[in-house]
Amino acid sequence: MPRRGRHRTTLPKRLLAIVAALLITGGVVTVAGSAFADSDSESGSDSGFLSSLTGSSDEESGDDSGASGDGDGDGSGQEGSDDDGSGSGDDQGDQGQGDEGDQDGDQGQDGQDGQDQGDQQRRGENNGMNEDVGEIDADNEGAQVEAAEAADPFPGRDEAANADAGDYVDINDVEVNNNIGEGGVFNDAQGSYRVDCGVSDHNNSDNYMAAPGKRNGAQHVHDYVGNQTTDANSDDDPLQEAADAGQTSCVNGDGSAFFWPVLRDINGQSPDEGEDGGSLDGNVGSILKPASADLTFHGHGDREITAMPSHLMMIMGNAKQGAQDGKNVNAKYTCSGQGNENRITEQYPICGPGEQLTRILDYPSCWDGENLESKDFRSHIFFPDAQGNCEEDQEPIPALRITLKYDQPEGRTFQIDSFPNEQHDPRTDHSDFHNIASQASNDAGAECINNNEDCANLTQ
Repeated sequence: MPRRGRHRTTLPKRLLAIVAALLITGGVVTVAGSAFADSDSESGSDSGFLSSLTGSSDEESGDDSGASGDGDGDGSGQEGSDDDGSGSGDDQGDQGQGDEGDQDGDQGQDGQDGQDQGDQQRRGENNGMNEDVGEIDADNEGAQVEAAEAADPFPGRDEAANADAGDYVDINDVEVNNNIGEGGVFNDAQGSYRVDCGVSDHNNSDNYMAAPGKRNGAQHVHDYVGNQTTDANSDDDPLQEAADAGQTSCVNGDGSAFFWPVLRDINGQSPDEGEDGGSLDGNVGSILKPASADLTFHGHGDREITAMPSHLMMIMGNAKQGAQDGKNVNAKYTCSGQGNENRITEQYPICGPGEQLTRILDYPSCWDGENLESKDFRSHIFFPDAQGNCEEDQEPIPALRITLKYDQPEGRTFQIDSFPNEQHDPRTDHSDFHNIASQASNDAGAECINNNEDCANLTQ
């Protein structure tokens, strides 16, 4: 259809009042049609709907947006855009109906004569299209998040800082509290089994569970034991293949993956200076290998233990606890000295001479009986109650406790790796576990617990 030239139509005041009344009561019915008017108009009224979203306007004086912009209200009968705001193909501007300049502009007017109709149009479109605009805003927000991630794949680096003095406590100032926290209630009438996988096999700053396929997805370095192939692209099949091929640090051939953030001496030489996961993410100093790493599965509660299923995945603790208001924190530290076993703290403990810094990583042990994983790696697995019992609709499985001991650097010169904006808060301590032990070994482990035996390095 050929374009029509711009024109203005001045309505008598009486007719204008009638039009305003009609628009106040009935304008909302047709606003959706006019809001999506053709945007090819030479008059500039094509900015009507888009400008309502962006808050910008391309009009030079306001008269091309469906009103004259001269403040006298005469533009209310003007054709809203050169290609019809109504989208009907007919010139409805002279009738005061259906076009952006008249109908949409007057929606927010409430009979106020003398207002700039261009401004009325922009407000009117927003008022009449709230639901659609809300949906578009939600889509835009999602797009903005994706764009932000693309522009800055490793956020928070400008907030990086070392742990502060308040994150440390002298172990002698920690009261005996028997603070076993979540997951630390074991049944003395049940046995346990453990697996020797060494203290550290390799390091990287990936997390194939929480950030699959993303290099440096953790923005901090992990110690790994067990499966020797773990990286950002790990998945069930390649991990199982590696386990079957004996690519594991576990002496009995268990191909499971266990990992946790490294501990560093912040005065030591960084092996990853200027690298992702290292100083670029605020993690500095030499990486300390644990002096020992004990991986033991315990019995708990009043019921028999169900064998852990192969390829069950879970996490404990929360690496982003600061950003998530302390949810799922399960950090436990102490020192190896006699009498300290019941002095458990969420702070970094300053240990006495000859004592070792001890990290306790307790995992949930009540399984939903169906899912091997969930989106948050928590919704399918739960902690038992204060007596170590699971809910009736949950299966009690072996409770994994990882105990790490370190020769501690002197003073407040150590911290665990963290996301940069978490600033090495000790409460961010966490660990990930992917069970790739054979089902025969899992069954033998459950039998060992239920028979009140203590077993080690069960055959795969």
